[in-house]
Amino acid sequence: MNMKKYYILTIFGIMSLLMTGCSLELQPISEIGEGSYYKNASEINAAVVACYNGLQAPMSEEWVLTELRSDNTRPYNTVSTSTSNLLLFEFDQSKISATNSHVYDYWVAVYNEIARCNTVLKHIDVMDEGDTRNHYEGEARLLRAYEYFNLVRLFGPVFLVTERISAEQAKSTQRTTVAEVYTWLEGEFAAAADLLPDSREEDELGRVTSWVAKTMLADLYMNEGKYDETTLNLLKDVYTNSGFELEDNYADVFSIDNEMNKEILFAVRYTSGGIGLGSAFGNLFAPQQSGAAVVNGDGKGYNYPTSSITGLFSSSDTRKDVCLKQTYTKEDGTIVDMRYITKFTSPVTIKNDGDKDWPILRFSDVILLYAAVQNEVNGPEAARGLYNEVHMRAGLKEVAASAFANKYDMRVAIAKERRLEFAFENKRWYDLLRNNTAVMTINNHYVEEQYYEEVSGIDGLNQNTLLLPIPQKEIDVNTNITQNVGY
Repeated sequence: MNMKKYYILTIFGIMSLLMTGCSLELQPISEIGEGSYYKNASEINAAVVACYNGLQAPMSEEWVLTELRSDNTRPYNTVSTSTSNLLLFEFDQSKISATNSHVYDYWVAVYNEIARCNTVLKHIDVMDEGDTRNHYEGEARLLRAYEYFNLVRLFGPVFLVTERISAEQAKSTQRTTVAEVYTWLEGEFAAAADLLPDSREEDELGRVTSWVAKTMLADLYMNEGKYDETTLNLLKDVYTNSGFELEDNYADVFSIDNEMNKEILFAVRYTSGGIGLGSAFGNLFAPQQSGAAVVNGDGKGYNYPTSSITGLFSSSDTRKDVCLKQTYTKEDGTIVDMRYITKFTSPVTIKNDGDKDWPILRFSDVILLYAAVQNEVNGPEAARGLYNEVHMRAGLKEVAASAFANKYDMRVAIAKERRLEFAFENKRWYDLLRNNTAVMTINNHYVEEQYYEEVSGIDGLNQNTLLLPIPQKEIDVNTNITQNVGY
């Protein structure tokens, strides 16, 4: 039985244990009480599964906070009076308010997920020492660290909550500096790498391994500017010894008949069937007013591919057709010229109930991160073979050494390759931050993308608005919280 099916079997049994409080006030609601429930390995396992299930809520908002802020996507509409569109315009136009509901909803979802992980760690000692206990602890620590890694990149100093706290404690909690969060994350990812197994049995597919922790640790180091031998060796280990490899065809990576394939290290899993575990992305991203032509239940057009990313794919790049379409056909045969993302679309019977998983970490990510560090440590020729593995899988010709005169040329090539390889997977914004190119890239995007000629009031992105605002509702509750500069 794989992890996806396990979600279905356990969801109704764990619903009473899931945290329903908001922001930092995260107390569980349960008729039997938290303390009297966690008594054995089976119950701890149910809590760990709840942590995997809890990945869905942050993911439902992350595309707004990352892809819409990047040069990959924008809302379809230029002008709208609907609240939904106005909230999205703020992210696309780099003028986000602290009262924007997407900021708050993501914040709440992440801290709810962190609370789930803290619950596992609080009660883990009901289990005897052994591999299973270590695996559960490693899972909780890695999933919690993953959320904090995203949180600190998006918000800067955040509330580092590593154990369950009361509402009163939450009101007096202060933000932890970015440097302190990064130091803590280094320890968490390293510990998870030691605690987690290197592989999973068939009935555990979807559960994280040590290779996920090692890759995330390397990514963390790179975000700290540590392009050195330590980071290089971490990625070399994953690349050489993990057993993961590229699928021969890019399309196979995203097939619903091939989920958790040999390229997927980590994914948020979805299951259709009207049980509350399906994905809404197909409907959110399909063209608005397209009826059932693209996906049953119509589309919203909220995450519309830009001309920039659409034109970046060459005609021979096999990834383009997997990532997006530029037209769709109505039931009467009329062809409509309207772009939309296809990467996360799967057939649905019920609206917002897709079956397709969302990859968080793929082996191509490992390869291109490894290439980036090789370039900085050993030069472009050391990185070229790695770069070409991903490039050529997309049906493109091998790039010769003469194309990379220096490290800068390779940096630019890897950045472009990552943008194409991970189009719409929420990685572009994080890549721009890691490479310190976000302000320049997004402001150039506002000038070059024709769409913005019809949009007024764009002041552009600056160093202050790289970070999101702390939700105003948090500041209203805890008046000691300082808002990020620029808001």
